Amino acid sequence: MNGFRKIRLVAVDCDGVLIDDTYLAVIERFVTRHGGRYDAQAERDIIGLRDVVVAERVAQLCGLDQPVTDTLAALWAERERYLRERPIKVADGVPEFLRSLRRLDLRVVCYGGRTRQHTFDTYLGSLVDLLDPAHPYVSVNDHRPGVEWIVRDVVGCDFDQAVFIDDVSRVAEAARSHGAGFIGFPSGAAHARQRRFMTEGGVRHLIGSLEEVTPRLLARIDAELAAATHWPARGA
Repeated sequence: MNGFRKIRLVAVDCDGVLIDDTYLAVIERFVTRHGGRYDAQAERDIIGLRDVVVAERVAQLCGLDQPVTDTLAALWAERERYLRERPIKVADGVPEFLRSLRRLDLRVVCYGGRTRQHTFDTYLGSLVDLLDPAHPYVSVNDHRPGVEWIVRDVVGCDFDQAVFIDDVSRVAEAARSHGAGFIGFPSGAAHARQRRFMTEGGVRHLIGSLEEVTPRLLARIDAELAAATHWPARGA
């Protein structure tokens, strides 16, 4: 047993937590380069949705009259250009972070919008033994934002037994709606709006590095989940 009253699962976003995020910066750059206005409302409307929905909304913002497949292809091409300028790096302290969770006897899954081969195996495949044997990586693109899918269909635990660590506020909103735990990781300059959205949405725990996810922090969240105080009351 891990000593927690509630927590059994920690679900960690791949892009933006364990490796560099490209999602926010690429979308903003694409929209502005194609004559669209990218502001707080646009970010709320776009980020954290399925790829095809993102492409549809980006096309609307930019006034692009083309099939969604063409917009998706253009977004991928923009991402490739971005990565040539800023190659993806694994975040500092990832192996130590995963080992610390393993020592707490927690199930730990990594999730993201891409296939396992596309992102996880490329950058984190060497760490697979530190993750849940049955589900080390979960692709959530068809089930975004992924909270319900991971907890109910993939792992099979109660929502208040799960803690999500993510850089996108839409995941925080889903965690709150289901009563799951959440730690926000809006780490870069591109995440300024996401940090504000999370704060406005009642997120209590925001971190800037993985080393801040300590047993003490998890024990605090565990106590909040047990007492149903992890999220503020609606309207508070």
